Amino acid sequence: MNSIARKLYFDSRYWRTLFVGILALLIYAFMLWLPIPAEVGLFVRYNLVLLTLIALPLLYITFRIKGFWGIFAAFSLTLLLFGLPLSGLWRSGANEPFIIGGLLPFSDAASYYSDALRVVEGHRFSAFSARRPLFPALLTVLLAITGQNLMISIAILGVLIAIICYVAAREIQRSFGTLPSVVFLFILFLFYRRIAGTTMTENLGLPLGVAAFTILWGAARRKNLWQTVIGLLLLTLALNARAGTFFILPALSLWCGFAFKGKRIFSITAFSFSILAVALGFGLNMLVFKLVADPGGMVFSNFSYTLYGVVAGGKGWMQILIDHPELAQLDDVSRSAQTYALVFNAWKAHPFNIVVGAFKNWFDYLLPRGAGAFGFIRGNEAVSWGNYAFRILLSVFAGWGLITAWKQRKREPYTLLLWAAVGIFLSVPFVPPNDSNQMRVYAATVTFSLAFCAIGLKSILGLANKYQKEEIRKEESKPAAAMIFGAMLALLTIGGVIIVKASAKPESLPLAECPSGETQMMVRFTAGSLVKIGGEPLSQQMTVPLDRFIELNEGYPEMHSALVQAVGEGAVLARPLDLISMEYPLLVIDDKNPVDSSGIYSICILPFDNEELSRRGWMEVQSLEKVQ
Repeated sequence: MNSIARKLYFDSRYWRTLFVGILALLIYAFMLWLPIPAEVGLFVRYNLVLLTLIALPLLYITFRIKGFWGIFAAFSLTLLLFGLPLSGLWRSGANEPFIIGGLLPFSDAASYYSDALRVVEGHRFSAFSARRPLFPALLTVLLAITGQNLMISIAILGVLIAIICYVAAREIQRSFGTLPSVVFLFILFLFYRRIAGTTMTENLGLPLGVAAFTILWGAARRKNLWQTVIGLLLLTLALNARAGTFFILPALSLWCGFAFKGKRIFSITAFSFSILAVALGFGLNMLVFKLVADPGGMVFSNFSYTLYGVVAGGKGWMQILIDHPELAQLDDVSRSAQTYALVFNAWKAHPFNIVVGAFKNWFDYLLPRGAGAFGFIRGNEAVSWGNYAFRILLSVFAGWGLITAWKQRKREPYTLLLWAAVGIFLSVPFVPPNDSNQMRVYAATVTFSLAFCAIGLKSILGLANKYQKEEIRKEESKPAAAMIFGAMLALLTIGGVIIVKASAKPESLPLAECPSGETQMMVRFTAGSLVKIGGEPLSQQMTVPLDRFIELNEGYPEMHSALVQAVGEGAVLARPLDLISMEYPLLVIDDKNPVDSSGIYSICILPFDNEELSRRGWMEVQSLEKVQ
């Protein structure tokens, strides 16, 4: 094939791949727009055993198809799989620990969301988001691009995660074959589906972590130092976005020094480059903090609570407030500083407790329980035989994969994974599984653990079928897609938020008056940010059935029970940012005060008489008027 023909061939292949990718993305968007029955999406979001029996064969079939139609089929199915939990959430109005009415952020998710709105409106992140500013930075950019449309912003987060998980699965397929790759992809999906629809930091830590893993995997196989450095930079950003197993960074830096040693014992040059990449990742996180966050905040301020729990004997991050309830009255930064002092005092008083705490956390991590390495594996019920069976099976795969990797420890990417495992294991005492809420804390590095499952499954298949090794064709690693994805996501997050912060200016607001006893707020209502409970659909907003809203609840039962009593057919729920006080109340708007269009509204509110609703920040809108 001459050079011109070769160029035409590769150009044609590029454009055809781009075309099928765009077509698959359109299918994803169309699926979210279609009124798919809520039961379908909820089944994919919550079921385990039956979903596995359906999804794994379909993924296996599509990933086996060759050529561009295979790319289209497998990519489309991946996007549908990752999108359906979001569709079920939106069609049902389910309430979860971080979501109200299928959409509105709650708890920590509400703080990240409100801080993103602050920057879009020309202000800075609060001290809360200053802890981990990268994810709210990305959310700021998405809200700015979409006109503060929360639904579209969340849909974009979902599609970004689906894309990089698909890319990672293809990389595993090139190494180990189809079945290990689709199992790897499906387990990644099981990790993701419970954060789908939330505005939590895992939505950035996970995709950056998956991209970093994919690049490092390919770099190890190809012995490419520069790709390794890029992978470590992205992994550092992932851990800054969703703090977790930080000891993996020095572990992989040491691996880098040994992996690229040549004829020497250790490469100081390679090690130095890896350390510089890690330092750059922390530096970029600090850059966002300095330019966008409240200067009175502190990066990773809440780590002090976790550390106190470890020093106290593995009692969890809440132990500091049990032992010292007076700290609850302090602001976040002061409380963190006081906690670090108390950590030192607790260690001096009982130095052996830190060892007890470490072993307790390792014990929790290794058991197939809800707080174990595969604690995110769960179905409709938090405790069931299916959950334990899946976790035990994955533990067997991972354990066998660890043994297999050790036997081949002089080959890549096995050496890489063993060093990563050491870093994760050493980090476990400082990221207690019992505090991780279905292992969310491990989002940035979960792919490294799942890679052992893929290795173990491949090895077991080889034992069961003596021809297995001939059937698996090892293809050349192709980390370019992951590198482009990771670089663009990092640039969008860091560069994007700096641009938004520089261009956004606070608006001059016309103030109005409210009757005596009522509080006046100025809020912006935008498309895709309100939840209508039953009745006639509200234009460009989410409408959910009242009976579904009442029925589907996971977490905060007292609040949900009180809210059901307060919400009637046709009510609208909202979580806007008050442009006066920078607070972010939860609002109930009855059908007598319709929100006709997007814009800034002057509202008069009262807290609910119900103590539970009032404590959780719920307010009842007495009147509203559009002012802009």
